[in-house]
Amino acid sequence: EAQSAAALLHPNVVSVYDVNETNGIYYIVMEYVDGITLKKYVTLNGRLPVKEATSIAIQVAQGIEAAHNAGIIHRDIKPQNVLISREGKIKVTDFGIARTTTANTISTDILGSAQYISPEQARGDKVDARSDIYSFGIVFYEMITGELPFDGKSAVTVALKHIQEHVPLVSEKVSGVPGSVEKIIEKCTQRRPDRRYQKMSSLLSDMKMSLVTPDDDFVLLEPEDDESATVIMTGRDAEILRNEGRRGERGRVVSV
Repeated sequence: EAQSAAALLHPNVVSVYDVNETNGIYYIVMEYVDGITLKKYVTLNGRLPVKEATSIAIQVAQGIEAAHNAGIIHRDIKPQNVLISREGKIKVTDFGIARTTTANTISTDILGSAQYISPEQARGDKVDARSDIYSFGIVFYEMITGELPFDGKSAVTVALKHIQEHVPLVSEKVSGVPGSVEKIIEKCTQRRPDRRYQKMSSLLSDMKMSLVTPDDDFVLLEPEDDESATVIMTGRDAEILRNEGRRGERGRVVSV
């Protein structure tokens, strides 16, 4: 996976120059970016103006699209893994848990950061490009609202919310956000992968359109049916989350 990431050459992806091993220690040589993370930028500035947030989001999406086109799923898209250089260039970094699409992507390990994790990743199910799109939607949501959609006392609590609850609409948090931007975020963060954007190119097309005609109604949402109205937590879901909590959670494990 690291060698695949090293083959990525895109202005919105941090370059990997070398992957090697010395005396049993594996290391990666990466491009140095003089700047700050998107997380720190949002923390310092609060919620961003819509045009600025959308412009940043477009660059992030272009970096993710380059990875997907190379057959790589990032699996840990979050603002801590997005760098803003002093020149204002946006770069996606840290492919530490990325997997190639040819690899076995079904795992009982819950990888990725809980606040940005997709429902299927939280359950330990197979992930694909649409999982990165969900996480991207949460990052976009945070830039627009200045806060995260879900909070909890532990990572497991937050992961369960991603599985069981709808991401709140942007308009429930802030006013004055164009309808197209709200619907783009809503489509990215659908719990069911088949209701999200299916590829980054479609998402990018809508985001670029939103910069030109933000109030037009061009974002197509899949109609919700009875199957998607309620998500039931299965015993397998609960066991995966319990096991992950025992292994990696520093605090308590919620009862499910």
